[in-house]
Amino acid sequence: MNPADITRNSDGTVNKIATGSNNGYTSKISTNFNTETYKAPGMFESNHWIAGSMQNWRFPVATKNKLAAGTTITVDLPDDMANTAFIGKLETRAGLNAFMQSRGPREADYTWNDGDFTATKTDDAKNIWTITLNKGLDANTGTAFQFRCTFPEGAESSTASANLVGVQYPADGQVCGDLPTPATPELTPCQATTVDRTVWNPYSRDINERSKYAGSWGSEEPKWGEANADGWIVAKGSDPKVGDSRTLRLYGAAHKDITNATLTLKDVQGLKFDASTINTTSNPGAGALKDNGFTNTVEGLGEIKASEDGKTITVTIEHMPANSAFSFNINDTLTGETLEGSPILAPIVLHNWLTGRDSECTVPTEEPTTPAPSDSPIPEPTPPASTPSTTPSGNLARTGADTPMLAGTAIMAGLAGLEALALRRRQH
Repeated sequence: MNPADITRNSDGTVNKIATGSNNGYTSKISTNFNTETYKAPGMFESNHWIAGSMQNWRFPVATKNKLAAGTTITVDLPDDMANTAFIGKLETRAGLNAFMQSRGPREADYTWNDGDFTATKTDDAKNIWTITLNKGLDANTGTAFQFRCTFPEGAESSTASANLVGVQYPADGQVCGDLPTPATPELTPCQATTVDRTVWNPYSRDINERSKYAGSWGSEEPKWGEANADGWIVAKGSDPKVGDSRTLRLYGAAHKDITNATLTLKDVQGLKFDASTINTTSNPGAGALKDNGFTNTVEGLGEIKASEDGKTITVTIEHMPANSAFSFNINDTLTGETLEGSPILAPIVLHNWLTGRDSECTVPTEEPTTPAPSDSPIPEPTPPASTPSTTPSGNLARTGADTPMLAGTAIMAGLAGLEALALRRRQH
């Protein structure tokens, strides 16, 4: 029996009359790769064929979204394969791209290039290899590598598996990672506020998300206005990096009449405002604001101020009539925050508020209230003091002295009279 004539049928039985074709060859891809809820943005296969006494394994890999440099593929080849050799560049008559695209409509979706690989045999006994994509893969491209070995004598089947692990860059319009949420400002009576968020994936051409709430984050209150942004790229490139420019159109808009308003926009992730580039102030606001009903101008538009650290923009407005808006442009630079444990840039996140006094709101007047009854016991009434005699002595005026002093004087006078009488009696 010629080992080259051995392959496995689709039902699992050994086909001993095969002539080196892929007759009976089957492959399995992890259910995590293609399911009803997740369609892999790419392809990854194991191709196998026998030529004479040689066994061949080819691994095409392609991606819709960019794969980061350092992506690894672990290949577990049959343990009994002898003289295993890694082939990083496939020799084809018309070149790799033409060869792969001719294989079918799925392969034709990609541009195929020779890869930049590092191949390391990590387990000699089990014939396990680690292949590193040194430069990753650009979006909508693919590459392939191959192993060749001697078919083991007497073998009736061969099985190989491969596992790809790498960081995939987000596609245009896709946002990755946890997003911080804005706080709700403290309000005084009759103040109203919007609580909004702008999210921009640095790899996207435009703003990805504009979340808009009134009163507080996640509130179901009717939306009466917004504070948000439009955006576009100034410095273009396939790989955004620290220092690259982005332009934002920042705006405030209100459907209700508000006064003493403040627009606040805060860079909480990914950007830094460049105050020197503030330009193109529009009143009413530019872009799609007019088409969305914000056709009136604001009154008393104050100076556009940037904080010293370049993270916060504030604008005061004396009066925003109903259905009014304003906008201005500013350039920003990427600050380079990345997703945890990843080379991928984190999304740009702005927290935004438009806060002012609702002109239709009236602060309720406080009504006087009756004091609550005291719990203290009622004191007993104090008996009145004795009323002094109102009849003064016949020969003394009332000067404030009380009655007992007058009585004492009368007694002393009486005693003096008795002593005088006794003296006269002794004289006689």
